[in-house]
Amino acid sequence: NGVPDDWRNGDPKVEWTEVIETGHGYRIRKLRYEALPGLCIPALLYEPEMLDGKVPAVLNVNGHVGPPGKAIDYKQIRCINLAKRGVLALNPEWMKFGELQGTGYNHNNAGYLDLCGMAGVSVFYLAMLRGLDVLLAHQHTDEERVAVTGLSGGGWQTILLSALDTRVRLAVPTAGYIGLDYRVRNRGDIGDIEQNPADLATIADYPMLTAMLVPRPALLLYNQDDDCCFQTHRAKPSVYDPVRPLYEALGLDIAFQFHNNVDPGTHNYDLDNRQQFYRFFNQHFLADTDFQDDEIPSDNEVLSEETLTVGIPDDNADFVSLAAAQAKNLPETSFPTGAPDEIAQWQTEAKDRLRAVLRYPSMSVSKHHTSSIEAQDGYRIQRNQLQMTGGWHIPIVAVSMEDDHEETHIIITDEGRAGAAPYIPSTVDGNTCVLTADLLLQGECRPDVFPAHQWAMMASAAGERFLGIQAAQLVALIHWLPEQRVTLTGAGPVSGVVALLAAALAEIPIERIYLYDSLVSLTQLFEQPDQYDQMPSLFCFGLLKYFDIKELIALVAPTSVIVD
Repeated sequence: NGVPDDWRNGDPKVEWTEVIETGHGYRIRKLRYEALPGLCIPALLYEPEMLDGKVPAVLNVNGHVGPPGKAIDYKQIRCINLAKRGVLALNPEWMKFGELQGTGYNHNNAGYLDLCGMAGVSVFYLAMLRGLDVLLAHQHTDEERVAVTGLSGGGWQTILLSALDTRVRLAVPTAGYIGLDYRVRNRGDIGDIEQNPADLATIADYPMLTAMLVPRPALLLYNQDDDCCFQTHRAKPSVYDPVRPLYEALGLDIAFQFHNNVDPGTHNYDLDNRQQFYRFFNQHFLADTDFQDDEIPSDNEVLSEETLTVGIPDDNADFVSLAAAQAKNLPETSFPTGAPDEIAQWQTEAKDRLRAVLRYPSMSVSKHHTSSIEAQDGYRIQRNQLQMTGGWHIPIVAVSMEDDHEETHIIITDEGRAGAAPYIPSTVDGNTCVLTADLLLQGECRPDVFPAHQWAMMASAAGERFLGIQAAQLVALIHWLPEQRVTLTGAGPVSGVVALLAAALAEIPIERIYLYDSLVSLTQLFEQPDQYDQMPSLFCFGLLKYFDIKELIALVAPTSVIVD
C-alpha cells in the first residue's frame, strides 16, 4: 500500500566483494544488494567449491539475534552444512542487527513510513524479496528447488515471503509466527510492527498465509518451552491444525509437517531443529542423492563477526531517513487560499478524507455515572464516568465556581487529567466550567497490562486507528454537553492533534482552541526516532499523506487556534 513503483519494480544491483576460501569444501562470497533505492543489504553466499549443473538454493533469513546479526553461530553452521551438501545458501543481514544496527533501523520506526501512507512492512518484504532475486539469478540455482528458512523474525519472514511468492518451493519457518487472536491474548507473542502491519487482519491472518503454501512442502518448527514467543501448545492449534486438513484433502500429508522441539525447547534453531530441517529438505529436494540427515560437524569453521563484515555505504537508508525523504513532498495537497466558497468546498471534501484516514467511528455517550459535588478551595468538583458506544469508558472531572456557567473548557493532555492541573486556575471563573478527561491512552485509560503501543499496533492490524477513536471520544464528549460555548485545550503532541481533529469533525462551532507543547508539523517526529512507542496513535497510516498541522488548523477555520 503506497509503495512507489521504483521500490516495487527495483533491481537488486548486486555488488560482489571479497571471497573467503575456507578450504573446507565451500567458499563464502561477500555481497551487497539493494532492497530498494538507497537501502543496501550486506549478505554472504555460501557456495560449494564443486558446482556442476543446477543445485538447490536456500534463503536463510535472520531473526532477533542481537549484535552478531548474520554472523550468529547457529546460522553459520546451518549455511555451512547446506554448502557441504552441494546447496547454495544465502545469508542476508536483517535491519537492526549486525551491520544494520542503529536507531533508524529499529523495527517500530517502520511506523514513520506508515504515517506517510507507505506500508512500513514493505521494506522488510522487499529486503527478503531481493535476496530471493539474488539467489535465483545464480547460474547454478535450480528454480524448482528453492527454499526459505529462519528463526524468530526469520520465521516470520519465511512465512510472509513463501506465502506471497510461489518461486519459493519449500518453507521451514522456525518459531516465527502465530495467529493474531493468540497474539492479543499473549503479550510475548505480539512482536514488532512488521508482524502486525496496518490492516493485516482485514486481508489475511497467519493461518491463511500458512494455507497459501499449499501444495508446496512446509515444515513448521516450534519449541515446547519457548522463552520468547509462540510456544508449541499455542502455535500448533493456531497455524498448523487448521491447515492440515487442506493438505490431507489434496493427498499431500507428507508435504506438511510439524515438529515440537524439546531439546532444549527454548527459543532456538539448534541441533535438533536444524536436523529436522535437513531431514525435510533432503526428503523433498535431495531424495535421489546420497544425502545425510545428521548435521555435519562444523563448529570449528564458525568465523568471527569481523571476518564476515561486508560493509555498507555511509549514507545507507533506514526507516526514518526513507520516511523523511518521502515527507518532503507531503501532504500531497494543501489547503486553498482563494475565495471563501472554494475554502468551504475544500473543508467539506477534506473532512470526508480525514474520516476515512482515521477510520473514524461514530460514537456517543450512552450512559453516565455522576458523583456528588465536592467543595475544595472555593471550587466545585464533580466526577463523572461516561460510557460510550463501542464499549469505551471515559473518566472526567468537572471543576467550576458556580452551578450555572455559559462556557465549558475541555482540557486533554498527553499525561492525562493529572497533567491538566497547571491550566485550571487560569481558566475557571464564574462563567466557565473546566472539564478534564482521560481519553484512550491517557491517564486512567492508558493500559498497564503491556506497553500501550502494542494495543495500538494490534488495533491497527485489525483495521482500527487509535487516533480516530481518541478524536471520536472527544467529539462524543462535546456533544454530551448542554448547549453552550465550548473551548478546547490540547497539551502535548498527541492531545494537540486530537483537539484539532475533534474540532474539525464535531460539526458544531468551537469557540477557540489552545495548543500547548504541540507539534508545529508532523515532520518534527522525524527529528527524533523511536517516537512510535511513546505516541503510537500519531502514527496513523496515511495521516501525513493528506494532512499536516497547518491543514488541520485550516479545517477548523474560522475557529481561533492559539499556539503556545
